[in-house]
Amino acid sequence: MPEYNFGDDGGAGMDEGAGLDETSGYEDSNILGAIARRRGRQPTRRPAQQPQYPTTPGGQRIFSQPPLPQSPFQPHVSRLRSFLGMGFATWTDTDGGDKILEIQPQESFRGERLFVDEIDVGTPAGLVLVRRVDVGTQPQSPSVEQPAPASMFSSDATYSKLDIQIAYRGTRLQVTLGVTAAPGTGNSITAAVGFYGQWIR
Repeated sequence: MPEYNFGDDGGAGMDEGAGLDETSGYEDSNILGAIARRRGRQPTRRPAQQPQYPTTPGGQRIFSQPPLPQSPFQPHVSRLRSFLGMGFATWTDTDGGDKILEIQPQESFRGERLFVDEIDVGTPAGLVLVRRVDVGTQPQSPSVEQPAPASMFSSDATYSKLDIQIAYRGTRLQVTLGVTAAPGTGNSITAAVGFYGQWIR
């Protein structure tokens, strides 16, 4: 016969069906609640068991990267290695303005590496810049006051792994590019942008 603890009375054992209609079909949680209400107390709940993570000898958790947050609408998560194209931008002649590449993924995606592939025609005067990366309304860098050189995200860049926020399905993912100067007459710059990352299903 199971025992239930209520308050500080030491956990007296009692009949599961005490004071209840035997045909009511209550489950254990309803039985406990009914008994507690009858006695004017709330049942003592055991704290939820915390998940166990691998730790160092000093007790610190080990993560190869930050874990994905739990989502009530997506309790079972599979992570597939995939890519996501962002499109391309072109500057010609006297065009020195910023270019915004934006998509809304139809499935949740977490970018881990950004690529900016640049092709120059002629001898353009400007260099390509990455001004900011945004997921929804949140910038993905500690500061957006100054741009970063696009060469940081070239195919041969060594330290280019990122941990950006998840772009849940339908959430805007945006990369803003700029140039230090317009290419000049007869010159042009084209930059294509893409991500490697996790397709979350």
